[in-house]
Amino acid sequence: MKNSTKIIGALAVILSITFACKKDKQDVQSEEKEQKFSAPIQMAAKGESENAIIIGTNTELEAAFSGKQDVVYLKKAASKNNLFVPVTGTVGPVDPVNPSELCWDEIHNYYSAHIDSWLSIANQTCKPLPVCITCPNAGGGLYVLYIIKPTSPRCNISEATAVLYNFSKFNFTANQYESESVSSYINTGK
Repeated sequence: MKNSTKIIGALAVILSITFACKKDKQDVQSEEKEQKFSAPIQMAAKGESENAIIIGTNTELEAAFSGKQDVVYLKKAASKNNLFVPVTGTVGPVDPVNPSELCWDEIHNYYSAHIDSWLSIANQTCKPLPVCITCPNAGGGLYVLYIIKPTSPRCNISEATAVLYNFSKFNFTANQYESESVSSYINTGK
């Protein structure tokens, strides 16, 4: 009886270790499938421009930068750093949802005041210029990504989206978003 108890106990330990190892391998594989990338953008607020990045999977970033959507909503993923993720699918309750709200007015006014200078930069570099605009005065917490495309005839853009916007691997986890290393990563323009 003692021997059968020891054998059953040993088998139970071996099986639990085996299944735990398989689960760890599955977790690693799912993390590999969810490889994150980043692309540099400019964060425009209060008349100033700061470095920022948008992160997501390659598919999410290509959708955000493709220009197929008039407005791409962003969610700030870190309170300390200018790190954003695209909001996909239904936007849900984003305050303010009514375009006549003060936040939208502030975004549209800022866009109108700066579009000529952004277009000039896009035409000089022959690359689309991604600009994120928020409304700091109205305090709505809304972030909108605009892709300013060059209009100059000398700019024939035929590169792939990932190359055009300089997608780079983003090897940080969600609990590192507030860190100084992410801040340095953003400021180097990676």
